[in-house]
Amino acid sequence: MSKSGLYRNLSDEELLLHVAQKQDQEAFNMLYRRYAHLALGVCMKYLGNPVLAQDVTQTVFTRIWTDAANYQVRKFRPWFYTVVKNYCLMELRKNDEHADISENTLAAFMESDDQVHRKMKEEELFVIMQDCLRRLNDYQQVCMKYFYLQQKTYAQTAELLDLTEKEVKSHLQNGRRNLKICVKQKWDNDAI
Repeated sequence: MSKSGLYRNLSDEELLLHVAQKQDQEAFNMLYRRYAHLALGVCMKYLGNPVLAQDVTQTVFTRIWTDAANYQVRKFRPWFYTVVKNYCLMELRKNDEHADISENTLAAFMESDDQVHRKMKEEELFVIMQDCLRRLNDYQQVCMKYFYLQQKTYAQTAELLDLTEKEVKSHLQNGRRNLKICVKQKWDNDAI
């Protein structure tokens, strides 16, 4: 088995330990592959700016690389999620020193590990679904957006796209199937 294959079988906590103890680049790369998209999704949710979200994501991973030995992490996912949220809040405060952090945001930091883990899974699924939606062909993508996101009827969607209702139904059916396949593949790959 290749070296990267061995790392694929390690838990997140074991990978972080390799980074902390040995500055192991391969272990760090595996953590990055597993979590960069999730961090970016969380940052986009809080910051709303793709460039800033990318910067914060890179900052989080840089700090993990340089400071891994300082962390005592029992469960990586909830810890990582909290770290990313903290960096987002620090960025929001830095950009507006007088920003008032809402009670909802503060309450999120008081959540139990189970709630944090569940929220991470939901956000990870949301990021995967967004990516998979972008991969659909144009008509499937637009039909899905009109019908599900904008809650247009078959007739309204057909009129907007200059299609028949039968064509809209076909694009929706194929879009749902392709979306389901894509999400399942990405979810299964990320779970490794």
